[in-house]
Amino acid sequence: MRMLRTTLAAAMAASMLAGPAFAEYPDKPITFIIPYGPGGTSDVGVRTWGPYMEKCLGQTIVFVNKPGAGGEIGFTELANAKPDGYTLGALNVPNSPAGAITKKDAKYSMDSFAYLGNLYGSLVAINARKGGQYDTLAKVVDAAKSGTNINMAISNFGADDHIKMLDFMKQAGVKFTFIPMSDAATSRNAVMGGHVDVSGNSLTEVVGFQDQLQTLAIASEERRPELPDVPTFKELGYDVVGGSNHVIGAPAKTPPEVVDKLAGCFSTVAADPEFQKAAKERALLLNVMDAKQTAEWVKQETGRIQALWESDPWIK
Repeated sequence: MRMLRTTLAAAMAASMLAGPAFAEYPDKPITFIIPYGPGGTSDVGVRTWGPYMEKCLGQTIVFVNKPGAGGEIGFTELANAKPDGYTLGALNVPNSPAGAITKKDAKYSMDSFAYLGNLYGSLVAINARKGGQYDTLAKVVDAAKSGTNINMAISNFGADDHIKMLDFMKQAGVKFTFIPMSDAATSRNAVMGGHVDVSGNSLTEVVGFQDQLQTLAIASEERRPELPDVPTFKELGYDVVGGSNHVIGAPAKTPPEVVDKLAGCFSTVAADPEFQKAAKERALLLNVMDAKQTAEWVKQETGRIQALWESDPWIK
């Protein structure tokens, strides 16, 4: 009986210690890894929802840019972080599955993460320099068909801008020379500076630069209110729609109760009218999915990218 009482006392003590420990999560700042440089859609987006997430969690979030290798450096760091809820990160799709699929030495897989949700996405747009020779998509296509080498800046091979532009090229019967940049802001600057002919960027990344850019087409179902004078690819005869989703994740094996708290806060942020207003002001395209929906969607997209890679690999 004495042994039983001792065992029960120990169990109760452990339970009492465990309860408050979780109840206090988070009790220190959280690090959020942005796998791209400043100024791109990923960077703008997380810094938009950041203050609202901090309010929900009652703790500071420290945003850290970790650009390089098309996001692979940041994805890998997140995958290898301690699964305690204090390191989170952006897992852009198609970028993250494309890296895992196409790199033989990838240090992560899509099973390396716990998915917390998705707040926003992007639509790819093709852009030229304002006042340059390519002020319509038709002129770009005609030039490429006549033998002119069209240089196109993209954020990286396997990124949403690359994949959507591959789709466009196939439909148009043309070829561009892709020039991967370190991040989306660099590719945008390259076309504005006249260093390349065109660029693939998300709508969010180009809306505020129309004094220097000529956006030629947007991969949306309908014209966007942010740029109502810019046609869609569909209007111009090309069935090109979509971009990326900026999935939010944590390392796999993060405790379920921590995942639930984080996922709940992201759902709270998504429903906040003040966040929605801020997102609209920054041309963020909301595409809200909860944790379960996000995990299912990532699985489907990973399969789609795997099939595309096997049928038409873009890296020799």
